Amino acid sequence: MKKKLYKGIMLYMILCMMPLFPYKTVQAMEETNYGYSEVSLSEVRQAFLEAYLQKKDLMKYRDIGEADWPLVDSVQLIYQKHYQDNPNSLSAPYCTYNAKGNFYAEVVDKSHSRVVLVYDGISENGECYLFVAQEEHYDVDGTKLDNTSLLEFYAVNVEKRKVYEAHKDTWGGAESEEYREATKE
Repeated sequence: MKKKLYKGIMLYMILCMMPLFPYKTVQAMEETNYGYSEVSLSEVRQAFLEAYLQKKDLMKYRDIGEADWPLVDSVQLIYQKHYQDNPNSLSAPYCTYNAKGNFYAEVVDKSHSRVVLVYDGISENGECYLFVAQEEHYDVDGTKLDNTSLLEFYAVNVEKRKVYEAHKDTWGGAESEEYREATKE
């Protein structure tokens, strides 16, 4: 009986003291052009949820992490510029990871091949995400063959919403002037 009475008194005291301590929401820092400003954590979560739902409607997802959203945006820009009107293109890029955890997106699916955009890193100047368009070939049974073709190299500046083509289909060789200017490579 004493234990219940003790717990009741303690709960009553805690509840009575709560108004004495003002409640303040947790603050997160948001980077702006002029430095950092405070934004409530609930606003950050709401913005995250809205962006996620909007992107989920636009893209087919397979557990794409928040850190890879710029890659998803890059793929979407490449898709809109180069693959959207292809009769064999998917209705939206299918973004996923391979067994090694590398990001890639399927954009075109033909009867015995598919075109994928493979993430290849960030440009030397840090402004562009680099992708390689590859055509993977399959036999009639659906087994992947060893003769993947390189189709194009892309650099995407997400902030400017620009896609730059290297105009090459080999790992070596010179890129277009526009591509070199955008990537500083």
